[in-house]
Amino acid sequence: MPSNVDIANRALSKVGGTPITSFTQGVRNSNVVNDIYDDLRDELLDYPWNFASVRAKLARSSTTPVFGWDYAYVLPSDWIRTRSAHDNVDGTGTVFYFEEQNAGQHALLSSSSDVYIRYTKKETDPNLWSVGFRKAFVAALARDLAVPIAGSKVLLGQLVTIAKQALASAKSSDSIQSFPERRPRGSWVTNRRITSYSDHYQH
Repeated sequence: MPSNVDIANRALSKVGGTPITSFTQGVRNSNVVNDIYDDLRDELLDYPWNFASVRAKLARSSTTPVFGWDYAYVLPSDWIRTRSAHDNVDGTGTVFYFEEQNAGQHALLSSSSDVYIRYTKKETDPNLWSVGFRKAFVAALARDLAVPIAGSKVLLGQLVTIAKQALASAKSSDSIQSFPERRPRGSWVTNRRITSYSDHYQH
């Protein structure tokens, strides 16, 4: 079963880098990998991947929004992107909401008395990634290591193309791995970039 270090070494091998034994090994390769690994992983996870999809009932914050909404709900610590929001366990009903900071926490603001969400989580275990995502992540990591490790802009150009193709393939494969979930009639399904009717009508 691959570890995060194994994933990093696969990427290093593509740029001619020496394998590492840990991210905190204290050598150049481990330092470079350690600097970019988590941010790159989270960047690639910001997509509705089936393997990283989970459901949760949100806990209401004791601090209510200053105006505009009745309640604030704390988003899970492993949250990456909201996929849908509902006001009951059946996943039906319309929930209008907005996502922003509330009392120093990343929160979902809503006037619904209960909020259930389906979201993409920050999945850090590569064994729970899809095969396609692992390949795409290795390709993207190798791309970002081409210059700092291999010192080659030519290799960078080649790996940019490979990484794009690997990510497109992973998304295509992921989209057909399960039967599409039927959206409840009247549901408000959105992502974290367009998260409320008020935000929508401002544009």
